[in-house]
Amino acid sequence: MNKKEILEKISQKNFDRDYFVRFINNDSNIREFIVNELLLNNDIMIYYHCYYVVSEASKKEPSLYYKYWDKIVELLDHDNSYHRDIGLTLIANLVKVDDEDRFSLIWPRFIEHINDKKFMTGKCCLNNIRVILKTRLDLIDEVVTRLLNIDKICHYNEKQIALLECDVLNIFDDVFLKNNYMNEIVYFIKKKTSSISPKTRKKAKQLIRKYKI
Repeated sequence: MNKKEILEKISQKNFDRDYFVRFINNDSNIREFIVNELLLNNDIMIYYHCYYVVSEASKKEPSLYYKYWDKIVELLDHDNSYHRDIGLTLIANLVKVDDEDRFSLIWPRFIEHINDKKFMTGKCCLNNIRVILKTRLDLIDEVVTRLLNIDKICHYNEKQIALLECDVLNIFDDVFLKNNYMNEIVYFIKKKTSSISPKTRKKAKQLIRKYKI
């Protein structure tokens, strides 16, 4: 399959992502091509489908994609929120192989996207922080202290913040026994049982039952 054929196939609505994941993880030349199309192609059906492929492929074999770290980091400041989402997600996938600790240098930029100008990118940031904390346990307390005050650090409207607080509760669930702010987290959880978001209320009540608080 030549490069033109690859782009034709990957741009199709119902393209076979799993096939391309296997393809790029087994062929360095095609991997280079797909990553470059993800970073540089302006056709959303191409770059976003390339993202679907690279996102899954880098979960399976993150070490194959660490060489693209600097290019991926540049996406954090992209004008297009889709590209910022892509950067947040791929960086989170690569943290587990970040033996050079390059992530610490960009962490302040990364976490600021909790308050991205686009709500869905703020949500994407929270979901990827959850991924990162599975590897970077040293960041747990810093994240917790920020998220306890998410209503004060985000500019979103009340309903959007209430939705984000469900993502916060998911993070607190993951780190409940690994942090130094147990009392504060328990208070936060109890308070969210009266959230205006049904999803957040449900998660808070689930955590109260789970941890018997």
